[in-house]
Amino acid sequence: MLDSQVLVLPMMRIPTKKSWSAEQWLLGGMALALAATCIGLLLGPQPAASAHLIALALLIASLAAALLMMGVVGRTHRQMEAMSRGRASGEERAIEALRNSEAQWKEAFEHNPVMYFMVDAMGLVLSVNTFGAAQLGYTVDELLGQSVLRVFAAEDREMVQRNVAACLENIGQTHNWEIRKIRKDGSRLWVRENAKAVRRQDDRLIVLIACEDITERKRAENALQQSEMYLSEAQRLSHTGSFGWHVASGEVIWSEETFRIFGFDRAPSIKHATVLQRIHPDDRARVQRTIDSASLDGKDFEHGYRLLMPDGAIKYVHARAHAVTAPSGDTEFIGAVTDVTARKRAEAELHEAQTNLAHVTRVTALGELAASIAHEVNQPLAAVVANAAACLRWLNRAAPDLNEARGAVRSIISDGNRAGEVIQRVRALVNKTTGQMAPLDTNEAINQVIGLLQHELQSHLVSLQLDLAPALPPVVADRVQLQQVILNLVVNGIEAMQPVTDRPRELVIRTHQDDAGQILVTVTDCGVGVATEDAERLFDAFYTTKASGMGMGLSICRSIVEAHRGRLSVSRNIGPGTTFQFTLPLHQEDHAW
Repeated sequence: MLDSQVLVLPMMRIPTKKSWSAEQWLLGGMALALAATCIGLLLGPQPAASAHLIALALLIASLAAALLMMGVVGRTHRQMEAMSRGRASGEERAIEALRNSEAQWKEAFEHNPVMYFMVDAMGLVLSVNTFGAAQLGYTVDELLGQSVLRVFAAEDREMVQRNVAACLENIGQTHNWEIRKIRKDGSRLWVRENAKAVRRQDDRLIVLIACEDITERKRAENALQQSEMYLSEAQRLSHTGSFGWHVASGEVIWSEETFRIFGFDRAPSIKHATVLQRIHPDDRARVQRTIDSASLDGKDFEHGYRLLMPDGAIKYVHARAHAVTAPSGDTEFIGAVTDVTARKRAEAELHEAQTNLAHVTRVTALGELAASIAHEVNQPLAAVVANAAACLRWLNRAAPDLNEARGAVRSIISDGNRAGEVIQRVRALVNKTTGQMAPLDTNEAINQVIGLLQHELQSHLVSLQLDLAPALPPVVADRVQLQQVILNLVVNGIEAMQPVTDRPRELVIRTHQDDAGQILVTVTDCGVGVATEDAERLFDAFYTTKASGMGMGLSICRSIVEAHRGRLSVSRNIGPGTTFQFTLPLHQEDHAW
């Protein structure tokens, strides 16, 4: 509502009696003067002829002057009337324009989609536009004369009073703030208020307030803040932080959780050089190679490394990043880094438990193979005794045959070494040692295991065929663990063929290098085979198809192979029997933790 209104009434013409104009009065006066002169000349004493002529000339001159004066006066009068009529018409147009302008401003004020308030120094509402009142659910009359605090929440009223006071203390200076308002129905909306105090002509101070509805923006901001809170909490719970890397500038942006993982104070950005100082010295060069490679080829990357914290603690982290192209055309990486220290510790504990369990199974297996091992040891020992007796006979001759004696001694040494090797292999399998990864000849490891199983194969009437590819490249593996896998698979094959009586019992061990460059080892038997439903569960812990089995052998074998980054699987043969196979990679690449 406007503070004042201008009311203009159209000018009305009031009829008046017709009066003479100035030139009419002058002309009448001159006529009377001429008439009086003529009468005086006719009725009065007769003057001289010259005097008559002079008087007549003066009279005519006066009449001409009067007529001239009448023209001038008339023209002036008409000009003044025209000016008066023009002035009246201009005033009417100005008043009409003012009326139209006032109507337009009133329309804009009343219906502008912005809430306008005018309050006095006490906070009473002097004016409010129709749109603003309607937006709050009121009529204009319901708000006029009321305290402006009425439309604010109780908890926000003190803030309103402070803001109005600040405006009154700084007349003419604009202040703005964001606050909630209460509708008549109790619902709330957020507004951004721009306010300024001004002094009126009557010296009263008033505060003009324009309020913009920002409810939707606030909802979006709150939703974004809530989403960020959820994301931050999820990152904290999962120990996973996010990061962005702009390759061209080298700038790295971290989330709060990433700063926590690395143990740095939060900052807008961080440099790679700073990050590298926190990485374990033994992993630093490898991480730098990964970063350099990613910055050059712009491809996704994934790696794991350790952090050396200021207190000397070690953290294991795993990072992966996806390359994207920014609108500028530059390459950027968006990624995540996870603190996997707890997982690594659990894996270490699990590995230790698996190592202990694998040791038990090896000892158990060797116990079951005691007869075979004893046979393997007895054979070279019996040969040593026989060769020693022969050596004595050659020496006890009248003419000792030294050449034969030397040959017997050489056989004794060979058989003794053979017996020693058997004992060493048994001790290697029995000893509880930590994993030692080293280049290994797969064929050699297989032959060493077969050396312990010869008696077992013979006693169970099993024919062994070795199809070992020559000149296989070495694999990086733990010899004892790999031999445990081979031992377990061969023993399983022997046991699977025990019920077979209608065909030869044949066991085939093959090695070759596949198309992927991996070493493939297969152990094939011709036993009773494995049921389809059992094949899926053979590698589960404590699952066994044997009456006296523990169900741990194949589970441990799979764990060992997977620890070597290989894969152990089983399949049914086209004919009778089952084939177990496992792969071993030739190279151990830098792997993620």
